[in-house]
Amino acid sequence: MAQFTPAYSSLVKQLDEVETLRRLASESEKTDPIGASKEINALCRSAVVLLCAHLEAYVRELGDVTLDSIHAKAVPRNAVSTRFYYHLSKDLLSEVRDTADHSRIALKVFEFIERDLASWSRTGPFPDPLSSERFNQGFANPAFKKVKKYFNRFGFAEYQQEMGATLQAHYQTTVNMIDHLVDTRNKIAHGDPNASKTPAEVQEMTETVRRFCRVTDQVFANWCRDQLCAIR
Repeated sequence: MAQFTPAYSSLVKQLDEVETLRRLASESEKTDPIGASKEINALCRSAVVLLCAHLEAYVRELGDVTLDSIHAKAVPRNAVSTRFYYHLSKDLLSEVRDTADHSRIALKVFEFIERDLASWSRTGPFPDPLSSERFNQGFANPAFKKVKKYFNRFGFAEYQQEMGATLQAHYQTTVNMIDHLVDTRNKIAHGDPNASKTPAEVQEMTETVRRFCRVTDQVFANWCRDQLCAIR
């Protein structure tokens, strides 16, 4: 069995992009911190945005790996959480919920029956590949609470507890840094000129993301192995 999932292996390579920006900023900081201040600021702001994007992509890819494994390894559908089904069909179910017109409701039900009914059973494996695009819908913010809710879509309600048990003394500082990264990215995206970090702070954020994803990979893969199927 591999030590990490393909999602984590991809993340490690993607973090090299962040390190390239950080290193360029650090070199400019050492040679001309005043004259190159705008360049340093731009590089660090870019690194923060890219780092947050890679964190979000990691969580999504980990979900994709799991969905593919559930289908490929013919996991029995009675082993899957009922909330899992909701997220497979969330787009249509939400439209039914938010529609008042009876005719439109009926049309959406027909659409659901035609597209998803074959998957909605508690016996046997899923007959078709599972759509990660539909399942991942609505996840666009890798703050800790959002990541926790995302894994709960699979039925992994113990994510926070397992992260705390594994990270121990590093748990709160890790969670706080993940949330701070997302908050800083949001401020940059909304044009806040004061939202930036130094090269040293970017390095700390990057190492925190690496640790956060490494432990997430460990606890989620262990849960999948015990509850669904191996994903690494």
